[in-house]
Amino acid sequence: MSKTNEQRWQENYDQLKAYVLEHHQLPNKKKAENRGLLNWWKYNQRLIRQGKLSPERTERLRQLSDLRHVRELWT
Repeated sequence: MSKTNEQRWQENYDQLKAYVLEHHQLPNKKKAENRGLLNWWKYNQRLIRQGKLSPERTERLRQLSDLRHVRELWT
């Protein structure tokens, strides 16, 4: 059975959230193994700027972005 767009979005979000929680930053664009997650993040940021992303998803990505900015509290 193929996955719905909602399921794929959630999987990418979960993977990126796990990465940010572990590394306290977005994936490095120079490392190919995580470049897909970074591209997914950038694509969603573009959708936010264009007003095409739902308010719920926009808020979830904002919260994920906030996790990057509390790095100094973790170290």
